[in-house]
Amino acid sequence: MAEDQEKKMTEEAKQGITFNIHGGNNQILPNATEAKQIFYGDQFAREALRAKQPGVAPLTDDERRLLVFIENEESLRNYVAQLKVCKTAAAVAEVVALMCENEPKLTEERIVKSTFIETLLPLIPEVEQGRSIDNIRVQINKVWPEHKRLLRNQ
Repeated sequence: MAEDQEKKMTEEAKQGITFNIHGGNNQILPNATEAKQIFYGDQFAREALRAKQPGVAPLTDDERRLLVFIENEESLRNYVAQLKVCKTAAAVAEVVALMCENEPKLTEERIVKSTFIETLLPLIPEVEQGRSIDNIRVQINKVWPEHKRLLRNQ
């Protein structure tokens, strides 16, 4: 009786197996009990580590553009979170001042350049008025000197 059940299960398993092979080197081992896939290279390691971290979404293209100025991905995520809740250009300028204070690639000259400010625009959805590059530049020029003064007095 047990043999009949085993035969039936084996036949059902054979009927339910589908192989879809698309390029590459493939081996079909019908008697194998285990299969492992090993990737070599750091680009695969990053993806594997990201997959193991539940709740950490991959960076969007807009966020990735800021990586030119901010090296640490965790810091980038913090800045993006702050930028996304800004309601005014002045609030954006405050975040930019913090970024300039903490990020070596961001200089006083760079934070007012249109190329930098353009990377911020998609990340500030709550700012409805004063979203122009010129207005944000004016706000940064107002906030940064005061921020620098406060840093010196600490």
